[in-house]
Amino acid sequence: MHILVVGGGVSGPAAALALKRAGHDVELFDRVLDFLDTPGGLNIHENGLRVLKRLGLLDAVVRAGSVCDSFEMRKINGDPVASFPTSRSGDLVQINILRTTLSRILTNTLIQEGVYVHANKQLIGIEQPTDGSLGVRAKFHDGSVAVGDILIGADGVHSGVRQCLFPDRKPSKYGIVGYFGIVDLDPSTINWTSHGHHFFTDNVSAKSGMVMRVSDTQLCWLLFELKQSEINLDSWKPQLDIRKDRATSAEMAWRWGLPDVFQPMILGAKEILPLTIYDLETLPHWSKQNCVLVGSAKHAMVPFLGQTCGVGLEDAEVLAALISRFPGDPRKAFHLYQEARYQRVKKIAEAARVQGKRQYSTTPFSARMGQLVMKFVSATSGSLASEEIVEYDGHEAVTEILLGTATYSPTQHTLIPNPLEFGFFCIRWAIHFRPPLQLATFTSTSV
Repeated sequence: MHILVVGGGVSGPAAALALKRAGHDVELFDRVLDFLDTPGGLNIHENGLRVLKRLGLLDAVVRAGSVCDSFEMRKINGDPVASFPTSRSGDLVQINILRTTLSRILTNTLIQEGVYVHANKQLIGIEQPTDGSLGVRAKFHDGSVAVGDILIGADGVHSGVRQCLFPDRKPSKYGIVGYFGIVDLDPSTINWTSHGHHFFTDNVSAKSGMVMRVSDTQLCWLLFELKQSEINLDSWKPQLDIRKDRATSAEMAWRWGLPDVFQPMILGAKEILPLTIYDLETLPHWSKQNCVLVGSAKHAMVPFLGQTCGVGLEDAEVLAALISRFPGDPRKAFHLYQEARYQRVKKIAEAARVQGKRQYSTTPFSARMGQLVMKFVSATSGSLASEEIVEYDGHEAVTEILLGTATYSPTQHTLIPNPLEFGFFCIRWAIHFRPPLQLATFTSTSV
């Protein structure tokens, strides 16, 4: 089949690569002129790494990114709250990487293997046969048209493909706004040795900072705020001058009470960009005739479980396998793809929203209860990662759906128990039974 893939982020190129290797003729389109320069930091957990390993890209991703060995929860001033390992099995450990870097690895591999990659192609329309036969025409803003047998929409939360297929389904602002920055690790100004993912938060004011390595030589940082009321986007617009962006962000970090180590990271940033989080309820239908959606085009996930990338890679692997299994009947493949994936995707998206709400509190008392629960979870379960999430295997899911033996048990997301339910128990445990926590002391000059 001739397959058109719209979207050059992560799930689109992954699906394109798997389909090309299965013998299909594939073209990839993206609306950005240079979509290898799309900013952002990604967490890739075991489930996503498993897909990259089967694509033969794991070693390249590990070399280009940074192995993340822990998730560190801290108060806004840097005081430790809880520490969690990022892997239960030890087999595949979380990788943090720039979205730019992962896109480059995927896209360069596509080009090397003969996939046509088209940039600066903004989709404006889709035409499909009225007689129910195979075929699709994709129309772009420059007047060009691409013709294929089927089309895969992998163009993210603001998907043009979704807009064409299901125009009433639109994303909404989640309420998080902030700044994202990238800085080179300069030992003379930034003394940061940790390979953990550090999350600093004021649970009551709902202001947070985050720092993680994204390669051996680079860090990314975030400053973000949860605003329940109407967001004044004007106050978060970036300046045209990077020096003003640095000054604005540095002053914000100081005002919020973040540790001094944020200052050289912000003032040394080579790029600062605005951050706005969108949410999208999982669509009830993922395909229409000869077109199908993957990744954030059909479900935008808020970032509190770090599964946006992993779930998108899972989508790509399962869809590509089913299309290749039924090359003469892609609609059957689309149906089985949604049947195999729907409950898992919906449950993870819902759990991420719940996790986000539990990050913040309305009173200092409830914030303290939440911190005690974090300490309890850290000392007893050892990991924030749900086994059901990270141990997922797309190959097994495809086999089960083909054999008719797929049984999805709704994920029991007990990552952070409700403080109202567990608060008093945690107080008693914290006073009488808590074993010593192995948390590194944080200073303003070294982590």
